[in-house]
Amino acid sequence: MKKLFTILLLFVSTQLFADIAWQKDLTGAFDLAKKENKVVMLMVEGKHCRWCKKMKHRTLADENVSKRLEPYIAVKIMREEADNMQDLPMVNGVPTIFFMTAEKKVIESVVGYFNVEDFLSYIDDVEKKVPLKKKSEPLTLQWFDDIDEAFAEAKNAHKKVMVLVEDEACRWCKKMKADALSNEAVKEKLNAYVLLKIDRIDQEDMEALEGLRGPIPSFHLFDTQKKALDALAGYYDTDHFLGYLNELSQEYK
Repeated sequence: MKKLFTILLLFVSTQLFADIAWQKDLTGAFDLAKKENKVVMLMVEGKHCRWCKKMKHRTLADENVSKRLEPYIAVKIMREEADNMQDLPMVNGVPTIFFMTAEKKVIESVVGYFNVEDFLSYIDDVEKKVPLKKKSEPLTLQWFDDIDEAFAEAKNAHKKVMVLVEDEACRWCKKMKADALSNEAVKEKLNAYVLLKIDRIDQEDMEALEGLRGPIPSFHLFDTQKKALDALAGYYDTDHFLGYLNELSQEYK
């Protein structure tokens, strides 16, 4: 009877633990974090580590903990996996849990076993450093439709200007707005710029800035002096457009 109870308890713990959506590999976890603009929770465990098992089946299996971890990208690796370990900060013992940015910068680390209350306090510390966006508060994009106002705002805010050239009849413009421009990670990146929309039929606006002619939709990056820095033309899906914005953020920091 005691053995049956132990098996049942282990089964229930495993089912609760399965509520965490663990990624299958380290590279994929960080790629997903970059795509969705999320924080990674990385757990390093050992093959024969009883404290790792206790951390998983008690603390991480707790309903309050698993609920708090829903906005994170979770991934587990074994300390014995040398290829993965060489890409991580030094691990002095297991279990070790790292909270990291998509660029692998450590926000907070937890070494050893922690109960539910203490582990939740670490999550609080992480979210003080990197506040999570609530699902009920989606990001919005603030578009200017006046060139002078947009560049005046760019000077005040010390930002560059991202111009979208579109046309009311352009179905690829509509598709891009419905797809890529509705993605939260894309909106996060675009909010680093002052945004300006120009209609292709507005000849005066089209001639006011350099290089706006060509296929649409198109995106044009300008500095505050109206100097053209970069451009992208045509329809791009979310992944490719987000990749482009990531490249821009690295090139024009």
